[in-house]
Amino acid sequence: MILKPLSARYSKNNHAQCGMSHLAKIISTGLPQEGLRVKRTLFATALCLLFVSNTLSICQAPPAEAKSASKNSTKTEPVGTLLHPLVPKLDESSTAEAPVAPKGRFATPIQESLEYDINAIKPEGGEADQSSDNAAPQFAAPEKAKVDTLKPEPERISPELGKVDESSLTINEDTTLKGTIQIVADDTEYDQKKNTFLGTGNAVAIIAGQNSKLEADMILYDQNSELMDARGNVRIFRNGQLTTGSAFKFKVNSDEYLITNPDTEVQGTSIVARKAYGTDDGLTFKNGTMKMPKPIVVSSNIGYAPLNYQTDLMDKRMHPEAYIPDEASFKFSAKKMVYERYKDHDNLTVFGGRMMFGKLGVKLPKFTATVGQENNVTFPVTPYLGNNMMSGGLNVGPNFHRSLGKYGVLSYAPLLQFGGRKLTGRTTETNNYPGVGAQIGYQTKRLQAHLAYGSNSDLLIGDLKYKISRTARYQGGINRFMEDGLFGFRRARVLSEFVDTRSTNKVPFLASLMFRTAGGWAQDNPQLINLTPEYAKLFNKTTSVKNVSAFRFSESISASSHPLFKIGNEKYGLSSNLTGGLALRYYSTGDAMAMAQFGPNLEASADRFKFRVGYTQSAIRGESPFVFDQFIQGTRSAYVSGGFKVSKYLTLGGSVGYNFVDKLAYTKSMTAAIGPQDFKLLLSNDFITGNQRMGFDLIYGQQIPFNRLVLKGTPDHGRLGGI
Repeated sequence: MILKPLSARYSKNNHAQCGMSHLAKIISTGLPQEGLRVKRTLFATALCLLFVSNTLSICQAPPAEAKSASKNSTKTEPVGTLLHPLVPKLDESSTAEAPVAPKGRFATPIQESLEYDINAIKPEGGEADQSSDNAAPQFAAPEKAKVDTLKPEPERISPELGKVDESSLTINEDTTLKGTIQIVADDTEYDQKKNTFLGTGNAVAIIAGQNSKLEADMILYDQNSELMDARGNVRIFRNGQLTTGSAFKFKVNSDEYLITNPDTEVQGTSIVARKAYGTDDGLTFKNGTMKMPKPIVVSSNIGYAPLNYQTDLMDKRMHPEAYIPDEASFKFSAKKMVYERYKDHDNLTVFGGRMMFGKLGVKLPKFTATVGQENNVTFPVTPYLGNNMMSGGLNVGPNFHRSLGKYGVLSYAPLLQFGGRKLTGRTTETNNYPGVGAQIGYQTKRLQAHLAYGSNSDLLIGDLKYKISRTARYQGGINRFMEDGLFGFRRARVLSEFVDTRSTNKVPFLASLMFRTAGGWAQDNPQLINLTPEYAKLFNKTTSVKNVSAFRFSESISASSHPLFKIGNEKYGLSSNLTGGLALRYYSTGDAMAMAQFGPNLEASADRFKFRVGYTQSAIRGESPFVFDQFIQGTRSAYVSGGFKVSKYLTLGGSVGYNFVDKLAYTKSMTAAIGPQDFKLLLSNDFITGNQRMGFDLIYGQQIPFNRLVLKGTPDHGRLGGI
């Protein structure tokens, strides 16, 4: 195999020196001793002329065709390799002095072409020729050769000296000794006085034993200070992670490094800063920004928003990117953030967070969040304003939240209770003195659990909901409103049941068909209807005044038709459909009841205004032993709900449901969404039950400025760059 030597720069005088070097080598091997002295002289002269001629052809520059071909090449392949430790050494037993390197180049052609195996070949020969400082070094006989003797160029290897080890001509990261630095570049230089290696043009540095690589336009390695300096288009690969920058400095012996203008992406999260300092513990960015791959969406009580705003909420959940405003109404910043990229949850800890609404700033305490491909951000504290899970009155206080696990959130709130009534049956009894209350809750993707208490009402309220499968769940509650199918939300003293809900949209003429099956145990308390006088009037209390306990089994079917007609579009349009349902219930007391209902609905949209109106005809057979699950809607009833967008900062809505038989309203509420597009405060009040709620809807997709961000790698590889 013939290898192309590196493009070394030699003067014309070196041609003769190169030939004399070969001649000295041949003479040192000796000639036959039985010939005459004249023949030996003539033979040596002929060999001299022959080798001078051959050496001139070998040492001359590559032909012009080869140069033009390399210029026309589309990609320049690295041809030089530096392997550290790589200080050139001579045979210590030899008296030859170290050769002097030409300015800016290596000492010898052999030193410049470092792709050759320095141990594989030991040529025969005598002592080195020391007649010229610029002559190529010679090699001792095999029995005297040292293992660190450099091998001659492959073109000068005779067949009897052996073959070239081709494995030494390529870079093998797997077999490189640990701690060895390998540098590859289009052009490589060694400065013997300064003991530095320089690689320019497509420079690549690799440290063996680590899954890392450094690329740059230029890489300079100083063996004295063990400092590596890379400049221009720096790219650092580490465990599949890419970091770019304009400059990179790495201290090998201390694992400290500096990146100028770093830009990296971790789990889809982009980080840009002015500088980054790395150690074994991680990489610290200074004065930069962080941008999430997906917008942050945080909301609560969105089901109590105005009718027309609920449509936006559903779309925002599906496509949050479409709802990010050009200019955010608030800005979020942090003094310090710690990003632990090896964690799948709670990977971001924020210190000194602040939300700025113009000149108004709201400080946030330390909190953790799960960010990356999935964002699960939990605000550490939010205001609470409501009736504390229907404990009565108005409860006010801070609501603290703490992230637990990947999707778990622990919430707790100390509250002040204003108003509220005890369960004495006297619906006019109120408490004019403020009391105390508290609430604690825990929530994951499958589990929801809450517990609340208010001193004015002296009422403990709790619930537990667990998702068993895609269709089945368990729900239980104490003095708590729970979902009850076609009957809406009902409040038992104790309820514990399993519910299975299945739906389909493949039935002809029907947009949806839903089946609900439930079974469990319940205990009644008629006193619970004394929320407000209006709410108590809706129940027939003569049915039962005792705390009845029984098992209850129910099956219900509800359906909604495709639009009977549809005119216009979503902004200006009118449509109508039919809804209906059937419910059957059986109790362990021997009681049973059946309910059926049917009616038309009409929905209209006119730019900022949207409303829905419907009429329901119902039929009831049998009765329930409980008070809490009576059908209070009436055999003939109607409802209307709507919303109006006053401005981009205010949307108002409300609903009214009326029982024509008892001539009573079974629902009456008002809702509002207040604030800019990316931060809405949601308020609602049900005048029949006295239920007040406050929620919010927040979306943030802008960059987050930070003073300092610590990016930690895997527990066993703290360094991001690894170089």
